Amino acid sequence: MTQHPEKNALRLNHELIDKTSIKGFISREQDPLITEVLHFLNFWYNSDDFIKQQTSGSTGPPKMISVPKGMMMNSAAMTNRFFGLNEGHSALLCLSPQYIAGKMMIIRAILGGFKLITTNVSANPLATLNESVSFTAMVPLQVAETLRQNPERLELVNTLIIGGSSLDQKTEHALQEVKTSCWHTYGMTETLSHIALRKINGSDKSKWYSPLKDISLRADDRQCLVVDAPLLSSELVVTNDLVRFDSSGGFQIIGRADDVIFSAGHKIHPVLLEQKLEPLIPYPFMISSKPGFAGDEHVLVVQHELQISELFVLWQQMTDVLPAHEVPRIIEYTDRLPMLPSGKINRLAMKAILASSDEKTDESTDVE
Repeated sequence: MTQHPEKNALRLNHELIDKTSIKGFISREQDPLITEVLHFLNFWYNSDDFIKQQTSGSTGPPKMISVPKGMMMNSAAMTNRFFGLNEGHSALLCLSPQYIAGKMMIIRAILGGFKLITTNVSANPLATLNESVSFTAMVPLQVAETLRQNPERLELVNTLIIGGSSLDQKTEHALQEVKTSCWHTYGMTETLSHIALRKINGSDKSKWYSPLKDISLRADDRQCLVVDAPLLSSELVVTNDLVRFDSSGGFQIIGRADDVIFSAGHKIHPVLLEQKLEPLIPYPFMISSKPGFAGDEHVLVVQHELQISELFVLWQQMTDVLPAHEVPRIIEYTDRLPMLPSGKINRLAMKAILASSDEKTDESTDVE
């Protein structure tokens, strides 16, 4: 990959920072996000060829891996080339450099020679933005909150990529009304950010992801996605993401192999079932499971206690639109759905909560 001649300097807000000036900036900096950027630059500019990074769990239990800096530059170059990002552009950083998405935004700016602007790592990162930017990356929670509080500020962003988790239908529908070019990404720590994109709005929008150049994909015996990206990983990346392909090589993720619920002889894919239920439930919710008499019972967990009238209407709607085996027979309420730091629903935590709740119920019954 061709490297930018200023690859050892970052244009951060109104400052040009290279490896000789980092310590001076760190000693006087007060902003938490800028401080994180500076500490990352310390690692980026040292003599090591690798950076340590924790994975998010797409290919198995989260673990620390060594990421080659050269491959991180390859990934940054792919994105810059796809979106045409160069010295004349600017990007907004609103994701923490603790995660691969935040790190890659910094490296794209270094490699492309464009200005990187920082804001708050918050649910509404555009609230204080007062200038136009060419490019930014957010997680779905940030996009949804921006649309709720300051939808007009999205007009300040030319291109928005959204990643980290699935995108709900309500948010995707709302993005049809904005001028910003919006893309949903697919990727993970092991692939050094995204390896595929799908357009969310505009005349070229699609429900299918398309892989970037030099990325080869296939499904393994479990029907899980396998990524062959020699510029990004020296090994095949075998995921736990269940995949289906279209005739042109595009793909969709239908859930994770370890999230599939086996209920009374049927396979229940939580993500697919949640997509079907989304138009019916105006509150945050998820599909989880608890042990039952015929395998696991799938459970609808809602972040709101439904009134009897609401429950009756929902039950009627579910029986109208779902096959009988997909209709959740159990509905649980929670004050808050468990979330991972990445913004994804913590499905393992919810299963543990439901199992623990069942155990407590059993224990109280025994005492009586």
